[in-house]
Amino acid sequence: MSKLHFFVLATGQASKYLVSAIEERKHSYDKHNPNDLYLFISDSINGYDRIYNGSVNLEAPSRILSKSYDAVISRLGDGLEHGASILRHLTENLGIYCAQTPDGLETASNKLKTTQKLSSSGLKVPVTTYAKNPVHIEFLIKKIGGLPAIGKMIRGSQGKGVFILETPQAANTSLQSFYNLNVSMKLQKFIESGSTDIRAIVVGDKVAVAMERTGKKDFRANISQGGSGRKVELSQEDIDICVKAAKVVNLEFAGVDIIKDQNGKTYIIEINGNPGTKIIDITGHNYFVDLVKHIETKVRKQKTEEKGNEANSSMAFEGREFLSNLALKYPTTPSNHNAENGRSSIEQLKKRYAKLMSDL
Repeated sequence: MSKLHFFVLATGQASKYLVSAIEERKHSYDKHNPNDLYLFISDSINGYDRIYNGSVNLEAPSRILSKSYDAVISRLGDGLEHGASILRHLTENLGIYCAQTPDGLETASNKLKTTQKLSSSGLKVPVTTYAKNPVHIEFLIKKIGGLPAIGKMIRGSQGKGVFILETPQAANTSLQSFYNLNVSMKLQKFIESGSTDIRAIVVGDKVAVAMERTGKKDFRANISQGGSGRKVELSQEDIDICVKAAKVVNLEFAGVDIIKDQNGKTYIIEINGNPGTKIIDITGHNYFVDLVKHIETKVRKQKTEEKGNEANSSMAFEGREFLSNLALKYPTTPSNHNAENGRSSIEQLKKRYAKLMSDL
């Protein structure tokens, strides 16, 4: 694979593991903070949109040439709405490939929307209720199987904004407080899993690595909340579930969190579009290497298709030009004996040309 140049879109420093993966595969990169970038959207139908580096370290904005990059690697954390707008411009307006779509990242950041899309695609999720104004709290809790129940803020990661409701009083107080603060949340059935869940890193059509996480005196298993982890191998069924879940939200690269109940049934509890690196520390598997290899394959395929399209266009032009020259050589005049032969040849060539173009 020829050397690639990556546009790393990140709000913070590029992870040492990402940099290591890029260098290991003999590629290069430029890191850009979405907050430093200016978008230009032209009024031309031919697509003269642009992107500029507007960093405070520059005397004047500098145009970033999209053709100098082969792919975008997104590592968007805080400020996703703005970051997703930048990513959309890079991928849709400027045509640079990325393993993550802006819509996919926005869906994954919204726990309710994620649950809705997974459920509508036939994937198992915990029973869930949601209300903007939870007036009938008893009804909402009863619909998910009663207490204890899990409350989750619609947005949040690393176990933040997730809590357990064990009594009617706690449920009423918590839900009313969040409503007063205008914070959206959903309720989910509590699934007894021994305070463990599994984070699977999906890259393309495979799970690059998976880790079982166990909570430390807490129902939340997140490592960031003090839990512990160990590398595990998933069954093919669970691999298929995780890969499908990532595809449902339109991400080729994501962290998919699953949980198993006491009967061994698998539920998807969350999808993370910006998975952390603690799983690399614990398992020793740098999933960014898998991501870079995946991008290599996608870019190679994209370039092959582009060359094929260019070749087809060239053949089409040459074919039309050849037919035009034949028509000039054999004018359709009644007195010209060669005209009939010429027209016959032209008609045959037209048929062969039409068949050729239909086969391309």
